[in-house]
Amino acid sequence: MNFASLLNGAEIVVPVLVFLTFSLQKWKAGMHDAWKEEAEAYRARAERLDEEVAKLVAEVKALRSENAELRGQISELLNR
Repeated sequence: MNFASLLNGAEIVVPVLVFLTFSLQKWKAGMHDAWKEEAEAYRARAERLDEEVAKLVAEVKALRSENAELRGQISELLNR
């Protein structure tokens, strides 16, 4: 192999390597952005579900309190 054939090979290989490198970086950035969006969506959903669970817990507590009150009233009515 002489120097000229090495240069001819490098003229083909170097641009391909540069193209592949930039394409890989762009792909990685796209994947990073996609995963970041997914994480943010998951976080928002988790926060929304957390708020919903808190509301449901408060509602269950209120219903249990009302249930206990009604049981007491029923007991009073039955003991008369």
